[in-house]
Amino acid sequence: MDFQRVIIVDLSALGIGQASDADQFNSVGADMLGHIAARTGERFKLPTLSRLGLGNSRFGDPIVGIPPVEAPLGYFGKVRLAANANKLNTGLREMFDYQSDVRITSAIDSVVYNGNAALRSVVISHYNSYIFNQDLATILTANNDVSAFKKLHEQVIVPSSGLVYMRTMGLQECCRQADIEGCAKSLRYVDQQLARLINELYRTDLLVITSSFANDPTFSTTPTREYLPLIVYTPSGSTGYSLGVRASFADIAATITDVFNLDVSQSFIGSSFLGELA
Repeated sequence: MDFQRVIIVDLSALGIGQASDADQFNSVGADMLGHIAARTGERFKLPTLSRLGLGNSRFGDPIVGIPPVEAPLGYFGKVRLAANANKLNTGLREMFDYQSDVRITSAIDSVVYNGNAALRSVVISHYNSYIFNQDLATILTANNDVSAFKKLHEQVIVPSSGLVYMRTMGLQECCRQADIEGCAKSLRYVDQQLARLINELYRTDLLVITSSFANDPTFSTTPTREYLPLIVYTPSGSTGYSLGVRASFADIAATITDVFNLDVSQSFIGSSFLGELA
């Protein structure tokens, strides 16, 4: 598939269980999604994310209300941060920064700088120093999830080429306040908006749903070191399958550079999953 646009939805704070190096970050037993589901009970259901394959990424360790499905709509997997740091922006940098032949640069800006005149990078987010320092991106400020999804839908329904990145804030705010019910409500709202989003996509769109960091609200550690979800959806209608455990968030940067044919140094650690999509 010749993709013309990559859309990334960052459900920041969503983790799916302690990472293999959780003991180094005071995160043994952390499980943001699992703990939210367990404390909310049978009322907790995320039908869209379930159909896309979120529950399949927890094979052998199912989550209440998010069971694995037999024929997921999306490709599913999980990501372990490669960086030794575990700060709020660590995942963002690992997701977008890559080693070009000249220097470390951001895929957000490079899509515009190295592409043709038709390519755009659009960022929808509340203030974040890393994001707002992207000089060539169109920055659309959104201070809540309703505003963010409204702007995302407005961008997606108009045919265009390039990169669109949207970051939610409702979930991370509820996690910060240890508001379990608020976390569940926020995830249900996101799930509803994703149902609308996948019906708005063009055949040449590539949708990536992930989370740049985890924050289990039952832990005092912020952020928690967890595996992060990776769901990739294309409107082609094919059944998705496992993308496995990705060794680094740099795989997303590698996939972006692959889609837009950006020059990447051979020393770059990211591995594109573009060739793994049927």
